[in-house]
Amino acid sequence: MAGGREIKTKIKSVQNTRKVTRALEMVSASKIRKAQDRMKQSRPYARAMKQLIGHLAQAQTDYQHPYLVHRDNVKRVGYIVISSDRGLAGGLNNNMFRKLLVEFRALQEQGIEVDVVTIGQKASVFFRRIKVDMLASVTHMGDQPRLEQLVGVVKVMLD
Repeated sequence: MAGGREIKTKIKSVQNTRKVTRALEMVSASKIRKAQDRMKQSRPYARAMKQLIGHLAQAQTDYQHPYLVHRDNVKRVGYIVISSDRGLAGGLNNNMFRKLLVEFRALQEQGIEVDVVTIGQKASVFFRRIKVDMLASVTHMGDQPRLEQLVGVVKVMLD
């Protein structure tokens, strides 16, 4: 039979585990609240974008933007690859990288040059490791990236 000291130690251990669990629950509840607030704040933007896309889809215009026109003799394509900075996205990054590699190989077999711009630490590290030349790269943008952080990278791709 367990002695009094062993029982007290066990009780103390369970109490400490309970405290840690409570603290983790509070942290996760706070994170969920923040995510819900951000989601609520983005709803008007999402509604406006949906409405704008609907209007564009219904418009009967002859104008074709040069970036959206289908071309027959393609010599060069560009990819803006967006990944996470940390590995907390499950298989998202790896699945995307696998699919991109298949596409890159298919394009290179056709003699098409591939340009890559990366946004996110995981994409940057992956493409550097497999020795793909990147035109530009942005990492460590945090949970709420600012437009100024992206303008330069996207401009490099569009030029």
